[in-house]
Amino acid sequence: MASSQSTCYQLLGLPENAPLEEVRRAYRKLARKLHPDIAGGDHGRFAEITAAYNVLTGRTAANRTQTPPTPAQSTARTTDSDYDADKAYADFQKRAAAWRAANGSRAPKPTVEPIAVSPATPAVEPVRPVGFATASNEPPTARVVPEEIKDGLWTRLRAKFRRAAPVEGADVYLTLPVDLSTILRGGEQGIAIQRAVACPSCMGGPSRAPSCVCSGSGRVLVREKLKVQVPAGAKAGAKLRLNGKGHEGMVGRNGGDLYLLLEPVQVPGYLRDGANLRGTLEISCDHAEAGGPVSVPTPWGTVRLDVPPATRTGMRFRLQGQGLPQWRRETRGDLFLKIAVR
Repeated sequence: MASSQSTCYQLLGLPENAPLEEVRRAYRKLARKLHPDIAGGDHGRFAEITAAYNVLTGRTAANRTQTPPTPAQSTARTTDSDYDADKAYADFQKRAAAWRAANGSRAPKPTVEPIAVSPATPAVEPVRPVGFATASNEPPTARVVPEEIKDGLWTRLRAKFRRAAPVEGADVYLTLPVDLSTILRGGEQGIAIQRAVACPSCMGGPSRAPSCVCSGSGRVLVREKLKVQVPAGAKAGAKLRLNGKGHEGMVGRNGGDLYLLLEPVQVPGYLRDGANLRGTLEISCDHAEAGGPVSVPTPWGTVRLDVPPATRTGMRFRLQGQGLPQWRRETRGDLFLKIAVR
């Protein structure tokens, strides 16, 4: 009996005759490290310390407590010589078998009988519970069955709200060609644009799904026709802004704007300098010597220019107000002519 108890105390890392409370603390501490369900656990060592704990707490608790035993306990077990190791392990086997039947077990089936430790035999081998062979140190082989992993509730909710996160609408930029008539007098021009709007099915809310017409994006592309009022004097680099005509926002956010970059045509025969026009007027030698009126084509129509006698190449004339309208103003630029005698 003394040899068996000594082995059990050694398995728990305790001195002999340690108090019951120390036995429990030592067992709990080792169990947290060796439990097979914990990473790095040792199924064999866990079974060994469990057997030792059951033996010490089930057979020697009365000898380690301060409370005197009752008469019934004294009659049943008064000395250590009454301890039966074989019966202790038999009880442990029954409890283990009952637990496996109720909960299932990953431990392999018994391959050898447990080593019986009697009081007359020195304990040279540690006490091993049933189910673990002493002839091999190889771990048991278990069959691993893949388990289907499903997203948890929090993961699904987070993905749902991520899809429904507010998104500001982006701006749309387009180039708008402007003809000469619109440059001179302004006017209305029709355009066609393509922009993203809220899905008519899910309205871009949390209920959108890959099976929706928007394929889960919450928006669809639509083509719209608009009419734009272009002011007179359109120049390269000028922009028109249409509020809210860009891509729509999602989940209550503001939509983007539509920006039209004006691209006016060139005025035939002239080089544009802001609202001013510059060109070259070719006249004959006789006309330059004698002088006289000459017709000059301008964007506004033909005007008369009186050329003075003895006009030479390189002389410049200015026709006031015959240029283009100034951008967003009521005034006009001028037309500058450079004489070229041929």
